[in-house]
Parts: sequence; structure tokens; C-alpha cells
Amino acid sequence: MPKLPTAKRRTWIPKREKRYGQTDNSRFYQSKQWRSLRNFYIKQNPLCEQCQRENRITSGNCVDHIKAISKGGGMLDIKNLQTLCNTCHAKKSASEAVEYRKGVKIYKRGGI
Repeated sequence: MPKLPTAKRRTWIPKREKRYGQTDNSRFYQSKQWRSLRNFYIKQNPLCEQCQRENRITSGNCVDHIKAISKGGGMLDIKNLQTLCNTCHAKKSASEAVEYRKGVKIYKRGGI
């Protein structure tokens, strides 16, 4: 069987820059430890915990860290996890991004 060609780095295309608050946690979220903890937690808590606090019943499909890992939250601490639906997870992530941007001073090009 012939060997398939491998992708080569296209030097004329600039590398992507990270956005504010963006971290590369893909290794952690693909790890066996995280996937097994996530599966265990979502089986124990199948409903969105934020919706339950607001007296709604919605199935949850995201396991979220209550306190962000970047702010000192435990990566594999079960007390730091909550099940959220996509809507609640998006709202929480958006509010965290706004908080992060408020804390970072953004300077314009060409001066302060």
C-alpha cells in the first residue's frame, strides 16, 4: 500500500494568534482521565444544574468547571464540576470572557 503524503507547513500562512482568555487545553480535554471523569459525572447528574436552580428541567450535555482552571480551579476535582446545557454553558463562557477582558488593559497600536 502506498504511503500517504503528510501535511507540510505552509510558511506563507501566518500562525494563528491566541485571543484574550484563550488557552490551549485540548490535551487535557482529550485525556483519558478527563473523559472518564466527565462520563461518570454526567451519568450521576444528567440535568442542567443552572436550569434546575431556575426551576426548569433541561438535559445537560456539557460538564463545566465552576471555577476556571486558569483561576485556580481543580482540573479533576469533582466538587468543581457542574452539568450544563449548551445555552447555559455559552452564557457562562461569554460572561467569563467579558470579565477577563475587563481585567486586561488593551492598548491600541501606535501608542497607549
